[in-house]
Amino acid sequence: MAYEVTIEARYPRDADTVFAEALNFAELREAMRGLARYDGLPDGVAYEGQSCTVDVTLFGILRNPGHHMHVERLDRAARILQSREHNPSVRRWDHTLSVQPEGTGCLWTDRVVIDADRLAWGTARFARFVYTRRHRHRGALSIARTIRRV
Repeated sequence: MAYEVTIEARYPRDADTVFAEALNFAELREAMRGLARYDGLPDGVAYEGQSCTVDVTLFGILRNPGHHMHVERLDRAARILQSREHNPSVRRWDHTLSVQPEGTGCLWTDRVVIDADRLAWGTARFARFVYTRRHRHRGALSIARTIRRV
């Protein structure tokens, strides 16, 4: 069974600037500081077709080796990034990130489809926690979260 996690975060900043920041791996490291470390994460900015395999260590003790990330689509004009991810415990972690103008700021939407066999329910809730924490760390004005079966 798969679940879709949707996080909508509102920011008081320009959509183009926020999207450019979202593509930078250093920004991801900073947003996850204190929660997760990514060994093997590249430097610089994500690009379409890019693939990497990282070892993720959660809370400094829980190691999840072999998390594969592939940037399937990157549309800078539309401010959309689509990645396909998986690891030995999660068969599917498809993440679509979109940053769109809204009023004087922007709306950042993360949609993640997770299929992890019997672990899917818990993994979806963990994803909701992680993405919410990232947006709080980034200073989002508001954050809405949903989980649904797909």
